Amino acid sequence: MKLKLNPVFLFLFVCSSLFFSHDASAQKGAEKKTGADSVTFNFKPGPQFWKVPEGVTAVHVNIYGAQGGGPNGGKGGCVQSDLNAAVGTKLVIYVGSQPTGINGGENGGGQGCGKGTGGGGASDIRIGGTSLKSRTLVAGGGGGFGYGPSSGLGGGLTGGEGTYNNSPAHVAGGGTQEAPGAGARAYFGKPGVGPVGGDAGNSNGKCTNGAMAGGGGGYYGGGAGGGGGGGGGSSYADAKICTNVVHQQGVNEGNGKVVISWVK
Repeated sequence: MKLKLNPVFLFLFVCSSLFFSHDASAQKGAEKKTGADSVTFNFKPGPQFWKVPEGVTAVHVNIYGAQGGGPNGGKGGCVQSDLNAAVGTKLVIYVGSQPTGINGGENGGGQGCGKGTGGGGASDIRIGGTSLKSRTLVAGGGGGFGYGPSSGLGGGLTGGEGTYNNSPAHVAGGGTQEAPGAGARAYFGKPGVGPVGGDAGNSNGKCTNGAMAGGGGGYYGGGAGGGGGGGGGSSYADAKICTNVVHQQGVNEGNGKVVISWVK
């Protein structure tokens, strides 16, 4: 027996299907238009670039410094911030690396010597140029590891100290908002130099202890260790451009990264 369809019923069914299909498409388009997008910049040597797209109404950044060398190197810091950046603003991005052996991490990590590891590199965002003066956000890198027990944590307004057996002479200072960290007095650990962590070894470049750690890079770098860990680098946020800033110290393992999200 053939099934006969009522013409009136068929007409109403087709019209309702078209209506709901159009409504679903419109809703999907609205979600795409108002949703947030993001991009992650992982480590690679040299600068990377991002420009604020058309129609963007808000930009948020999570930036992470790199860990100091080895599994016991000081963990890198993190800075979370909204950016007051207009459409078309170009961001220049440098991502720090976790070093291997005595090498310092990319973007400011100080060198270790002997069995000591290098300091982690800072990550930063620059606006208006590529010079250090253009840094808008910086996340400090962690200090390298010596004999132990503690490598300086990267990040915070002042980077963490590297220590050895509670000895004041072995303390490697963290970078601050005004100056690099001091090197450990014991075995002549070098202080940080500007944004670069201090290199291990004495003024003649000789390793005066079997395991001297490099300082972490940062807004200002941490000092080198004597027998303990290196000091951590400090973080920074430019108050003229950055709002709702949150600093975290010693939260990132491995290489640094920069995560940018935006809303249209």
